[in-house]
Amino acid sequence: MHLKRDEFEVTFDASQIDEQKIIETIDKTGFKATLVASKANVKTPSGTSENSFVLPQGFKILDDAFARAQKENKPLLIDFYAEWCVSCQRMEKETFADTKVKEILQKVVLLKVDTDKEPQLAEKFGVVGLPDFRLITPEGKEFRRLRGFQTAEKFTKDLEEVLQVTRK
Repeated sequence: MHLKRDEFEVTFDASQIDEQKIIETIDKTGFKATLVASKANVKTPSGTSENSFVLPQGFKILDDAFARAQKENKPLLIDFYAEWCVSCQRMEKETFADTKVKEILQKVVLLKVDTDKEPQLAEKFGVVGLPDFRLITPEGKEFRRLRGFQTAEKFTKDLEEVLQVTRK
């Protein structure tokens, strides 16, 4: 997967402007707008998503990792990365090297997906920027998406949230 542009995030107050208006404005600038969070992807009080996400099948590395997550009743953490990605390298050196992150990663099944070697899998997940992380419950529901560099503190917090939901 080769990215030809930067990714950016727009945060807005939905009571002040229509989502469609924002998408149209972004499209006019020549960027491709993708809506990541909407009424169809609202977090419920339990922290799970109400979206209609379906875990892709037919990808051996994903099928094997998800089977292991189900067997061990652990969340699946998918880390989409590329060797050339500077933010991905920073995640390895700073975030994944953190003691708390190492400890909490023992409680999930980690699947590292090199987008240059698995472009079809990255495409199925709609990966447009790196790094891209997906937290999947043992039931196969997407709990959260994380894009870009994550500090150890934030990454640990997000992992702890998915662990709380899966323990119930």
